[in-house]
Amino acid sequence: ETLHHRRQRWSTLLHSDDYRTVITEVLEQELPKYSTSSVVIPTSLSPIMSECILILASAPLIFTAAVDGVLPRRYLQDTHLQAEYEEVQNRAHIQPSIYIHLLADEHGLAPTANQLYLIRQMVLDYLDERAVNHGFALLIDNVSQPPFHQPANNRTLRKYLATHSTPRSAQRIATLLKFCEGIHKRWLDTPPHLRDAPLTYPPGECGYARNSHARLEQHRRHISSNYVMNLVEDICTHLYTTNRFPQHFRMHQFIIYLIFQPTQAEIAEIFCSGLLQVWVENGGGFNHYPAGRSNRSAREIGEREWQRHEAYAREESGLVQNLRVQRERVED
Repeated sequence: ETLHHRRQRWSTLLHSDDYRTVITEVLEQELPKYSTSSVVIPTSLSPIMSECILILASAPLIFTAAVDGVLPRRYLQDTHLQAEYEEVQNRAHIQPSIYIHLLADEHGLAPTANQLYLIRQMVLDYLDERAVNHGFALLIDNVSQPPFHQPANNRTLRKYLATHSTPRSAQRIATLLKFCEGIHKRWLDTPPHLRDAPLTYPPGECGYARNSHARLEQHRRHISSNYVMNLVEDICTHLYTTNRFPQHFRMHQFIIYLIFQPTQAEIAEIFCSGLLQVWVENGGGFNHYPAGRSNRSAREIGEREWQRHEAYAREESGLVQNLRVQRERVED
């Protein structure tokens, strides 16, 4: 099953309120990744399923639009969605949340499969140590701040390959090669006659933050950010400014879910990352670091504050009604 068909099928199932099928399939894909992980999640499937049902039942319209693959485009046109999202943004100042980045142009459209394939080739050129690519890599490394100076005695240095411990990280190279393999697979999975049409599901990145506004600002400034995502965005800017692309693809940022229980923090990030298929391996996005490993801040929030968040979810979201629908489905 291709990424496109999987996401399309999950979207259809969720619109028909079939939470359990989708949750089961997502968890079957995602949970094995954490069998030896330090991420704190229940060992039994039942409480994880319950948390995922709560997530889907309380999800705002912005979440649904993300699942459907239409969020950047619909947000530009749908005033109802914009109004609801304003409230989500207000709450996210005081409530932990899940955010996403989606690669799209100024009209909210994703790159085509062929455009994504060209981005892939640019990533491979960036990784290449041969002298012919040094100048290109330096251009890419200076698309965004901070500026990067390539020493004359080591022209193989790259901004997005350097870490605190090594100037050219083997781990980062391996991850970017995995990203390129995923893009190649997605290109092959796209029928040839559709490779010049915008992809239905934009490449994305998903994360958790206690304050998503602050975290998204870090990402905008490429501070403690995702190097795969940052590199791709800089390549897209380069392709636009050099007239290789008629559109300027960039990362569109959205907060898609408000967490209202401390037990949701890790599970929400794991589930949303799987549901939105944002992993480098399958060409769906830029996530390469296991979800749920940077969520300790949820434990710092007091019980009364969590109670207020849950009360808000029950009063303002579709949580109560959607849970009733789920119970009726089980009883039937």
